[in-house]
Formats: sequence, structure tokens, C-alpha cells
Amino acid sequence: MTANRHTDQAIRALTTAAKTEHDFADWLANVLAYTAANLGSTEALTAGRPGSWESALVDRLVEGTTGGDLTPWSQR
Repeated sequence: MTANRHTDQAIRALTTAAKTEHDFADWLANVLAYTAANLGSTEALTAGRPGSWESALVDRLVEGTTGGDLTPWSQR
């Protein structure tokens, strides 16, 4: 396991979801969209590494999922 408790928990949760979710990619995109809405913006997800290729892909996934409007996603 890694040294970071949150990372360990996330790996376990994502592994379980990958085994049980019919459409894991859709599920993950939705989880990221809800998380961005809870944080107040898509940029808040990637604030630690703006401009990186990883951040760009996360931004694209969330923007594609939400259509750029986080309002409906903030109700969860």
C-alpha cells in the first residue's frame, strides 16, 4: 500500500467500483463531476497541477460529462 491513507481508500473504492459497475467509465465521470460541483469548479479538481496533461484530461472528462454546467451536479 501507499503511504497516503486517502490514496489507499481511493484505490480500494475504485477497484470495487471497477468490478461491480456495469459502465465504470461513466460511473467515474459522474463521480468526478459531482466532486467538481462539491468543490465549486472543475478547476478546483486540478488546482495542484494546472496545465499538466493529467489535469487537461480530467478537465475534458468533467466538462464533457457536465456540458460545462455544474449546477445540476451540486445537488448530491
